[in-house]
Amino acid sequence: MVQTTLQMLNSGYERQVPRVTNEDVKAKYGVETVYRLSQNENPLGPSPKVIEAVHAAAQTLASYPNYSDIELREAIVDVTGRGITTDHIYTGMSGYEALEILARGFVKPGDEVIVSTPTFISAYKKTSTLQGATVVDVALHPETFAYDVEGVLAAITSKTRLILLCNPNNPTGTIITAEQLDKLMNSIPEHVLVVSDEVYHNYVDDPDYPDSLQYVLDGHNLVLTYSFSKAYGLAGLRLGYGIARPEIANYLASFHRGFHHSVFTLDAGIAALRDQDYVKKVVDFTNNEMRWILSEFDRLDVQYWKPAANFVLFKSPYETREMTEKFMEVGILIRPQHKSGLHDCVRVSVGTHEANALFIKRLEEILATV
Repeated sequence: MVQTTLQMLNSGYERQVPRVTNEDVKAKYGVETVYRLSQNENPLGPSPKVIEAVHAAAQTLASYPNYSDIELREAIVDVTGRGITTDHIYTGMSGYEALEILARGFVKPGDEVIVSTPTFISAYKKTSTLQGATVVDVALHPETFAYDVEGVLAAITSKTRLILLCNPNNPTGTIITAEQLDKLMNSIPEHVLVVSDEVYHNYVDDPDYPDSLQYVLDGHNLVLTYSFSKAYGLAGLRLGYGIARPEIANYLASFHRGFHHSVFTLDAGIAALRDQDYVKKVVDFTNNEMRWILSEFDRLDVQYWKPAANFVLFKSPYETREMTEKFMEVGILIRPQHKSGLHDCVRVSVGTHEANALFIKRLEEILATV
């Protein structure tokens, strides 16, 4: 066991280190305000009803939370509708953990997991390789970032257990279309489970986006994963869930610890789900601000990929880490994509209009120096 652990460390598994914080930027550049446009967070924050629920939950901290997540699942059913039941749902401490539980449940040493980079590879690789799997990459198209269905189907072997999709994809913001998902789902062998990570689905308004839920209702080998970190604004609480046919969802729920969720998480999640008017407000604001940012990109002749999420990937005139530094000088954090192999691309999230306007102003200044 010790030797195995050391081998994992030598393969790149090491303690996580802090990222650049607001305080780091303030101290280094002397700015008063820092805008985090690097994390794909909700700039409006959670619903006021969530804040009320958290305050109320704080009064019960001496007691254990509910042992079951049934009330949370019932609230998800109420929002989802379409015949989904509580037995179709399993929950996790974040969308990341919903993926981790999947890997623990379906992947063993020697198995293969197919991904398509650039994507949310940090999570997909770690959750897969910690179970002893080999990650097989069928890359997106290098220019359009279109999904390669034929390439994925050709990569399936007897060892393939999971196909991990990110839809909309992070960091590209692009989607797997309804036609592409239909071809994939109707071509995979029985021993393969498709996972569609759809944490940004609230922001999608593309008519080509698939109705993935229908495949679950029809009994296909498909698991959908979602998060409360984006449109619901609960990134700090860590809550997510998956939807699959009941035998899969119930099996995955068996991996839960006792008292899996805190009282804060349960009550906040339920309150967030019950305020769909607020979710609509967040989505409308975000999509309107995205349209404005893209119109400014067009004005500045910036190359970007049409996003279906609350962030956009664009071409940088400088190497990404240098570009990131130029924005930090005025208190803006953006996400360089060199670790994704995109050394000339940067990702920026939608923030408040004040933040977005400062981002565009700084971008225009940088472009004027090229």
